[in-house]
Amino acid sequence: MNARNAHLTPRQARALAGLVQHRAMPVDVLADFLGCGLSHAYETAAALRGHGLARELTALGSGPKWVIPTRQAVTRYFGRSLPEWTPSPLWSVRGRASAQARVILGATGFDDWTSERELSLERTERSAYPYDGLMARTSNPFALRTARGVASPVWAVRTDVARTSNPRQLVASLHTAVAQAENDGCTVVLWVCTGAHRPETVYAAARTIHSDLALTAATPDEITGRYKRIRAVQSLPKGA
Repeated sequence: MNARNAHLTPRQARALAGLVQHRAMPVDVLADFLGCGLSHAYETAAALRGHGLARELTALGSGPKWVIPTRQAVTRYFGRSLPEWTPSPLWSVRGRASAQARVILGATGFDDWTSERELSLERTERSAYPYDGLMARTSNPFALRTARGVASPVWAVRTDVARTSNPRQLVASLHTAVAQAENDGCTVVLWVCTGAHRPETVYAAARTIHSDLALTAATPDEITGRYKRIRAVQSLPKGA
């Protein structure tokens, strides 16, 4: 166990990593992330508070309260001081969706996922990172099946939580995410449709994006196998 996880149990260390990577998690998603019951997730959050690594549970709108790491926890994880950060109710929609996407993809190991927060630290631009995480490994059958034709797939995962359909904004978001994914060495863009945009809409918008990457779009139900329609990865039009 390295220094940043000293004096923590394995479960507490995993919780700390996930919380810092995702900036915060509602306690029910934290339980899913850890693969434990809700009571154990509450106990883990309490233990982290005892170490000074988590704040008091925080309400963000309706639903379960959130576990938010302290600045001390962020400094301990990254080895550098970062500004104090507090989630807003508006951010919480995307924050929950992106953490849930990681969980259903089975990429909950330390080295399975590089979060947008980690990726942003290496980026000079101040704008929000255009996708939620870089996934290096997954046990999810949907992802493995759809990327079967891609050698050593590395996924750029974006959760789309748009409340209303906006084709022009979707094209812009796709373009920005694909360009960043290319720069990050990804081979597949996985667009998780949790809002108004459906997979068919994403595929239609992607026809305007020229790239050597592949793209797949899916709902959470498709990724978890609760909906059986499987659409293979669609190659984007080749870049110039």
